[in-house]
Amino acid sequence: MTDIALRPRSSTELVDAAFQVYRRDPMQFMLPTAAVYIPWLVVRLVFDLGVSGQLPSSGQLIAMLALGSLVYTIVSGAVTVVASDVYLGRAPDTARAFRAVLARAVPLLVASIVTFVLVGVASVFFLFPALYPLARFFAVRQAVMLEGASAPAALSRSSVLSVGVKRHVLNTVLLVLLLALAVSAGVAMVLSLIPSRVVINLIGTALNIVIYPFFGITETLLYYDVRIRKEGFDVEFLANAAGVRAGESAAAS
Repeated sequence: MTDIALRPRSSTELVDAAFQVYRRDPMQFMLPTAAVYIPWLVVRLVFDLGVSGQLPSSGQLIAMLALGSLVYTIVSGAVTVVASDVYLGRAPDTARAFRAVLARAVPLLVASIVTFVLVGVASVFFLFPALYPLARFFAVRQAVMLEGASAPAALSRSSVLSVGVKRHVLNTVLLVLLLALAVSAGVAMVLSLIPSRVVINLIGTALNIVIYPFFGITETLLYYDVRIRKEGFDVEFLANAAGVRAGESAAAS
């Protein structure tokens, strides 16, 4: 049973709860992130994808965007599974999280790519309206990984969950982004003093391994928060847990 209360939270409370979840077992979050980001760093170093500091060619830019999106999606899926386990009081398992990502790879990639494209197009052509698809499709990865939804079903599920709570979703997402930007700005000032581009990328990767899980944890807690608000997930979860305990007691007697 989880000892982090299942209840509706404000944006600041969600961020605080995400810190609690992260502190519970940080290595379980950093390991899957490192398992993807370190090979990605090696690829970038070998093929000079954004490492030298020079403007990338069109081919390099396409490769960086495609592979970067793949990396982000895989890490997001794994962190979602681990965060769900920790939040709900189950034993986290990195290997099981990656197996889950492998099993759901196609819908996870398709749903993520559609979301990236919609947010990207809105950013280019409409600027601030990009916040709308960002809020509407906030839970596509969670729908795929935690509910077993297909890509179209995940997009539809997130759309339904976002009705009436888009401002709450945006407040939470933007708060996390502001915190990350503040940390990144401080690190960037330090990195500007280092002449080696390789060292800068090594430190940047290490920073991503530490910071990125926090995004995935917050997204997952936000998903559960909306389900608690709209579907009574907390009551359902506690009732199921009580039923399991009653069954175990009956079997033991």
